[in-house]
Amino acid sequence: MAFPYSLVIFDLDGTLVDSAADIAESVNRTLRDWKLPTYGTPQITGWIGEGSRKLITSAFRHAGSDADIDKVMPGFLEHYAETALDGIAYDGVVDTLAALHAEGVKLAVCTNKNEEFVRPLLAARGILSYFDGIVGANTLPERKPSGVPMRYLATQAYVDIDKVLVVGDSESDVLAARDAGMDFVLVSYGYRKSLDLHTAGAVAVIDRMPDLLTVSGSDRLHEVS
Repeated sequence: MAFPYSLVIFDLDGTLVDSAADIAESVNRTLRDWKLPTYGTPQITGWIGEGSRKLITSAFRHAGSDADIDKVMPGFLEHYAETALDGIAYDGVVDTLAALHAEGVKLAVCTNKNEEFVRPLLAARGILSYFDGIVGANTLPERKPSGVPMRYLATQAYVDIDKVLVVGDSESDVLAARDAGMDFVLVSYGYRKSLDLHTAGAVAVIDRMPDLLTVSGSDRLHEVS
């Protein structure tokens, strides 16, 4: 059976790549620079998903610091760049992208990670060539949870909204897909925070990326385990 969508837009961190430990390291290096307490990866993971500025703001406020985030960001971005290539593709991601690409499905990435960090990471994991479009946090005037980046990628790919599928792990992905009027799939292994995966209105909730290949657009919720 042919895959029912012409374009699949993937989130990056927590969906394609497990980068929590690397992001946590960049946050902790920054906190140490400012002589502040550091935190474990699980706690920092709870701050991931809304872009680097909100991430480091959450960390500094949690540490009790009222430092000017504009002054913190340059150092944080340096540390972020130092760890940006360390994220590891989740099990089955590479094979799934290859299968969709071979079928002629267009693929794109929409992430709240700054664009300059996205292409090198995709290249390091050997998957950059599969993607027709990439939008990062600083590519457009709006980012997720706005649907603007999703609609932009659909327009660039010449694909109608009803033939686009969004794959993500967080509330930002859900809100962006809804705002864009697109179907979406949620992965169960990402950085979902308090999001209830099974009541969000996903076409599917999947435990492994290869399960995406079995998704049908006919059901509003089809759990694949």
